[in-house]
Amino acid sequence: MFDFHTHNLDAPAGKAVINLPREALLSPECFAWRDGALYSAGIHPWWTDDAGACRLMLDNLERIAALPQVVAVGECGFDRLRGDVTFQETLFAEHVRISEHLRKPVTVHCVRAFDMLLAARKALRPTQVWTVHGFRGRPALARQLLSAGIDLSF
Repeated sequence: MFDFHTHNLDAPAGKAVINLPREALLSPECFAWRDGALYSAGIHPWWTDDAGACRLMLDNLERIAALPQVVAVGECGFDRLRGDVTFQETLFAEHVRISEHLRKPVTVHCVRAFDMLLAARKALRPTQVWTVHGFRGRPALARQLLSAGIDLSF
């Protein structure tokens, strides 16, 4: 069993991809990296209300995402219920740029914004895998996302 996306910092090494917390992107030198652990690095849409902090995290993101133990970019994406959805679009495009440059997949958070995700997919034309984590939508939406080349996790 392998958990491709967790926020549990104590997940067993090699058994999960651990999403880095906000603090790790703000102060990467203070984060306690675990031997053998795999990570994903991204600016969560919920964190987008603080533009200053997001700029600092974005400045650190490409360097952190390039580390060999970081195997995915994200969790990033769109959430119409929390955060600044306009800023989320800008940040998502930056995540995709980093993903393409580093050739690493993207882990997507999407709440009530699948239209935005599909528009981004069409506009950005990525070659790397995008996976929506925790998908709970209807079958028709699942078919639409899969047809657009976006993977789903449950």
